[in-house]
Amino acid sequence: MGEIVKICDKCGRVIGLCNENDLIHTGGGCGGKLIETGLVFDELRAIRKVSSDNDFLKAMIELKKKDIIEYNLKMSQFKAHTAQQSQAVSQPSGALRCPQCGSTNVSTGARGYSMLTGFAGAGKTVNRCGRCGYKWKPHGNYT
Repeated sequence: MGEIVKICDKCGRVIGLCNENDLIHTGGGCGGKLIETGLVFDELRAIRKVSSDNDFLKAMIELKKKDIIEYNLKMSQFKAHTAQQSQAVSQPSGALRCPQCGSTNVSTGARGYSMLTGFAGAGKTVNRCGRCGYKWKPHGNYT
């Protein structure tokens, strides 16, 4: 069955990584009996991302025992919500992106001097991607 989650009946502490043979809570020194929750470690981790409250965890354990369909629906919602949160944190909102490769390593500056045109257009602003080198005019007008 793998690593399962148990709870100590004496101190109420949740023990995240247990073997099926672990019966006594030895880590906390209370010596309480370890009761199987029916959760595996991945489920515990997903629930803990939503709330660290032990009462919430116990309610989820009871929900899994009573209504597995509702439990699975809640777990799907939790996983989708935490994935959305982590994606929002990893991507800066409103960041300028290269239309070619999607990189946010973009600098904005003057076009500069050209051998063909000389200084004509040198004062115009251009965006440059630091990843792929693509250049484009700001405000969505691509060159």
